[in-house]
Formats: sequence, C-alpha cells, structure tokens
Amino acid sequence: MRTDEVGHKPELDRLKTLKEQILYALEHMPRGSSVEDVRRWLGKQGLQRVPSRQYAAPIVNEWRARNGVADTSGLVPLTPELIAKLEATENADQNESVPEPEEPGKPAGAKGFYLVALMSIGVSVDTSWRFFEQRLGITDFVERVVLFSVMEAALIACGWAMRGGVRRDGRPGPARLVAWGLTAFAAFAAFSLSGPVAGTARVLLGPVLGLVMLHLALGIEIRASRQRTTTWARVGRELRERFLSLLGLGDDGRDALARTRDRAALRAAKLALAGRWTPFRTSRLRKALHASHVAHDAKQKDKMLRELGVLQHAQKLAETTQPSPW
Repeated sequence: MRTDEVGHKPELDRLKTLKEQILYALEHMPRGSSVEDVRRWLGKQGLQRVPSRQYAAPIVNEWRARNGVADTSGLVPLTPELIAKLEATENADQNESVPEPEEPGKPAGAKGFYLVALMSIGVSVDTSWRFFEQRLGITDFVERVVLFSVMEAALIACGWAMRGGVRRDGRPGPARLVAWGLTAFAAFAAFSLSGPVAGTARVLLGPVLGLVMLHLALGIEIRASRQRTTTWARVGRELRERFLSLLGLGDDGRDALARTRDRAALRAAKLALAGRWTPFRTSRLRKALHASHVAHDAKQKDKMLRELGVLQHAQKLAETTQPSPW
C-alpha cells in the first residue's frame, strides 16, 4: 500500500490513544519506516493530534524489535537521550533563524559634528602655514610642513583622546584643556597674521568652530551612552512632570478629548455646588455639561456624579471611622 494514500482516517478516528494510532500506522506502512515517516504519514491522514518524536520513538523501536525489523536506513537508533539532543538542536536552529536585535549603533547626529570639526582644520592649516612664513620667516617647504602640522596633529590627537575618554567613562579628560590651549595659540597666530577683524574670522571658523563641533558631538555620545541620570536631570524631569500635571497634561494614557471632557465634568460638579452669587453660574454650568459629553456617555456621567458626590460630602470625610493601622 502506498504511504501517501489518504483513506485511513475513519479507522484512525476509532482508535482511542496515540499509541494505537502509531501501531496502526506501522502495520500499514512499509517495513523499516522511520519515526519521522510515521509522524508524516499520520499527519497526511488529517489527524488533529500528531504524536511528537519523543513520544513516538520508543513505540516505533519496540515494534521493530518485536517484529524483527532491522534498521536498514543506517541511522542511529532514536533513544530518548538522542531525541532530547535533536530537539535542543532544532530549538537552537529556530533561535538562530530569528534575527537578533542589533546593538544600538553610534549616535547618527554626532557624525555631522565630527565632519565639521575635521573640515575646520583646513582654516587652521592655512593660518599656521601663512603665520610660519610671514611672521616666523620659515620659507623652506619641508621645514614649514613639519612645524605647522604640529598644532593640527595635536588638535586631532586631543579630539581623539576626548572621544575615547567620553566613551570610556563619560568625561573628555585632560585632553580638553590641551585643546583649548592650542586654540588660544591659534587665536594669537590669527590675530598676528590678519589683524583683529580677519583674525577673528580665522579663529571662529577654524579651531574654535572645530572644538565647539567636537564638544557637541561628544555631548551627543554622552547622552546616548550614559547609563545613569544626574541629579539635576532628575530634578528637571520631575519639575516638568509636575508642571504638566498642574495643567492637566500628565502622561496617564488619556488623549486630548478625554482630558477636556474630564476637566469639564469636574468643572460642572464644582459649579453645581457653587453659590447663587457665582458670576454666570447657570450658563457656565450648561457649557461645562455640554463639553463633558455626559448626555451621551454613561461612563462620563457616572464620573461627574462621583465627583459631585465627593465634593458634596467632603465635610463628612473626617467623620469616617477607619481601623487602626497598628
């Protein structure tokens, strides 16, 4: 009988246990069928429950031994230990097939600042080249290249050291002081070469711009990699949340329409208890009731009545007897 023939479903449905279904499959399949062949055959018959490999393997092995069926497939017998290893391997393969979340990359905003900081060195290079020639009288090409490149190389080294310090412990380190010292020397060279106006432009577009851009890039990396929040940051966040709460804008999952209706319901409850001398009490109450949507929303109506009840009997709060917490 062909193994892919579907016609055993009624007979299989009459069997009460999975073991009986497995034995039925072995009797109607070619001798020497593997555990996976049995499971596939049962699946093709349209069964709702297909036995697992761990459950079917001992039954298949026992049937083979009882009927003298040798394992001609050349495969290792499926012992419970081997089945457990195979299932563990399948689980590992499934886990590998699922793409793991990528580690957060470097902050994208910092790359632009690093690029501008590197470009600003060109202005500093031009200033140093002209300063060594016109003010220090160094005209030899090789000598001037060696001397003027010292400051630019030092600025690059300081920037690299600051970046490493920020990624290591969140602080630029002593390299920042050296970088500002080199910037001060670059300012002196620019003023001496081009005067106060042009010299200021050379300084601002050169080392100062580069150092500021470097600090901005490092600031982005600090905020992206910092694991703990400073005290002032927590204080600022707390003050912001309290201010938003006073305005009724706290992040409690409500949208703008729900906030508006809740405030209108509370306002209606307060106006209902207000004195007769309250200015425009009736018109304001009608407007609040309309804005709260209590005529069409049973939950909103219940919420407004609860607010009214609490405000109406607020003086009885102190009369409420509570059990001792001790």
